[in-house]
Amino acid sequence: MALIDVTKSCLDSIRQISEHIEGAIVYLDAGCTESFQLMGAFPLFLDLGARAVCSSENMCALDAVAHSTYPDSPLGPDAFHEYQSLLLQDYEELIENSDLKSGQLVDSNTKGNLTLEDEGWSRFTSNEDVPSLEASSAGKNQYGDSPRQGMVDLGQKPIVSVHHFPMILSPISPRVFVLPSEGSIAEACLSSEHEDSISAGLPSLSTGLPSDVDEVPPAATLTAHFLYHLAAKMDLKMEIFSLGDLSKTIGKILTDMSSLYDVGRRKRTVGLLLIDRTLDLLTPCCHGDSLLDRIFSALPRKERTSSSASIKCSQAQLKPGPSSLARASLEVQIPIGEVLTKEDFEIDDSGLSNGIEAFRCGWDSYNSASEMVDLISLSKKASDEKFFPAELLQGSLVSTETFKGTPYLEAILDRKTKDGAILVKKWLQETLRRENMTTDVKTRPGFASKLELKTMIKALTKSQSSLIRNRGIIQLASATLRALDESCSARWDAFISAEKILSVNAGDTSQSLAAQISDLINKSAFAGSDGKKSGKKELSQGLLSFQDALLLTITGYILAGENFPTSGSGGPFSWQEEHFLKEAILDAILENPSVARLKFLHGLTQELEANLNKTKSDVTKETSTDELNIDDFDDDQWGKWGDEDEDEENDNKEQEYDDMQLKLELRDRVDNLFKYLHKLSSLKSKKGPLGLESNLSSDPYANKGLLYKLLTKILGKFDVPGLEYHSSTVGRLFKSGFGRFGLGQAKPSLADQNLILVFVVGGINGVEVQEAQEALSESGRPDIELVLGGTTFLTPDDMLDLLLGESSYI
Repeated sequence: MALIDVTKSCLDSIRQISEHIEGAIVYLDAGCTESFQLMGAFPLFLDLGARAVCSSENMCALDAVAHSTYPDSPLGPDAFHEYQSLLLQDYEELIENSDLKSGQLVDSNTKGNLTLEDEGWSRFTSNEDVPSLEASSAGKNQYGDSPRQGMVDLGQKPIVSVHHFPMILSPISPRVFVLPSEGSIAEACLSSEHEDSISAGLPSLSTGLPSDVDEVPPAATLTAHFLYHLAAKMDLKMEIFSLGDLSKTIGKILTDMSSLYDVGRRKRTVGLLLIDRTLDLLTPCCHGDSLLDRIFSALPRKERTSSSASIKCSQAQLKPGPSSLARASLEVQIPIGEVLTKEDFEIDDSGLSNGIEAFRCGWDSYNSASEMVDLISLSKKASDEKFFPAELLQGSLVSTETFKGTPYLEAILDRKTKDGAILVKKWLQETLRRENMTTDVKTRPGFASKLELKTMIKALTKSQSSLIRNRGIIQLASATLRALDESCSARWDAFISAEKILSVNAGDTSQSLAAQISDLINKSAFAGSDGKKSGKKELSQGLLSFQDALLLTITGYILAGENFPTSGSGGPFSWQEEHFLKEAILDAILENPSVARLKFLHGLTQELEANLNKTKSDVTKETSTDELNIDDFDDDQWGKWGDEDEDEENDNKEQEYDDMQLKLELRDRVDNLFKYLHKLSSLKSKKGPLGLESNLSSDPYANKGLLYKLLTKILGKFDVPGLEYHSSTVGRLFKSGFGRFGLGQAKPSLADQNLILVFVVGGINGVEVQEAQEALSESGRPDIELVLGGTTFLTPDDMLDLLLGESSYI
């Protein structure tokens, strides 16, 4: 039986629509672009005969009208029919408002009086710009047989066809995938604001009780439809299990979508396990030993796209849907050019600089002042000795790039940082041998230094042909080099050290843990204020910022909730311990007003900055006053002191009142923050019925995440309290009807499946992929295939943004 390969299935789905791609101009929205970039699908589009692959967000106005698509449309996810009709309406309006010279009749009252460019539309200049279109039943049904008054004679109607493509996902490896960050599912809200919700980007806290909220979150419905069509496309029959309130909702939707035909067909069975991310917030908040996690945290991400053209909507505005999430892009930007010097970039005098700059300016021609790119000037610019386009040479991770058939990303997913770096070094060495290249640097076995990696990368980029041929390993090695750089690794290592200290103190007393959290906050506040006084924009290497300390505070509260009973204050710490924590955070905020971007401080940015500037000016005045000499005053000034003292006293009173108001407002905000932290610390009591900690709290499992513990229990065929099985249509029929005749169907076990798909609603990270594979190998079940999926790929910074950023329900 063939192994499951998510990437291959996605590429095969594109091949199945090859008749639509051949000879076509393909427009992709941001979600599809991100998905196809990661899976390396763009060369496939060209192989299938596509004339061009374009971004629908960055198209020019003429193309936007021709295609009639833009991301700000109020259309919902199920509005295929509305989209089809709107395409026809936009086409009709375009022909109406264009001054055609083809002899078609135009109403004299409207002809020539419209300025389309002012509305983001582009006027056709001749009849050659209007394609010859065939009639279609869709167009006939939309417009009817009789033309309306005051409209042009459209003649032949355009063909409009809307199809569903079910494989819009971002495969990191053949058996690990997430959803594109700018796709409709990842951007949809996973919870609405209520008592048990913590963020729009995360499921609500699981209580095991019926929800008071009747409305199903948009992302739940979209996720269920995605998983259903994914299984159908891969010809799989699902046995559905769920853990967590939102996962149970998704499981019920999936069960309702199944039919007798789907269940009865001979398909390979997959055990689908749905898990709520909020059952384990600690793992994605912590900095684990994963090379891929370090890469995603160290590299800059592609900026989110938005519609460049102002495009007119021809429909009446629909009711706005729920607010969408702004997740970080999965497309990392690998600065290959930073590895190279100017001499390294002169590759065989081949004019690569010329080509890169010309291509880039042509790609972004819509954003330039002129729509025509002057290639001659670009050539002169590229040939200039001072021109070194290092910033233009950027790479990205592609899951289909392989070394002798082994996908790069799949191989490093299962490895920790040191082992992954050594593997990358080994690939570089073998690539150099294959290219008959040598380097002067001495290598040490069992260790990968930054100098070794950088030297080998430079050697492989000496020629343009080698650069193109070995782009996969060059990009991965450059990403690894950036992740290992001291500017990135020092902060990551500082986090690991702080998290270990918090974990040790959590096993001691609540006083020691609270003291440690307070110490981290005070140190971060001092580092930030000290850096500002010295004029440095960035913190010293290894020092954590105040926002980093807030993430550690969240980690500390989750650990405290797991280890200490709830005190009278409603949280895991006593009133006195929490008072010291509040005072530390209050002082840190006053020293670091830049944190006002966090949601719980919205609206206080100007006040906090003014307060900090006043404090600095007061210090300066005191210093200058001490330096004044009494001889500097003349006799006339002595008589004015009384009035000046009175005015100064009034000003001081007003300032003291303003300062008091600011501190009172700030205390209210900090109190709300700690109420939110209490909610996070109650995660254990919320997930108590699972019973995973009590049986698996011994040393080998102490530092493992929920996914490892859960798979260990399931594969060991132990009962997992709270794990719900969703009966299929046939199963329900046996249970309700034939069961009375002794023909009941036994409840299946997830461990009995040879293929298990785990989908974490809310997202996964690299450490969890490692731990899941570790649990599978320890189970002694080599016959089981394990596929992991999630809403998105999470880094600790992403978790801070979800919990305290714009999408937070703090």
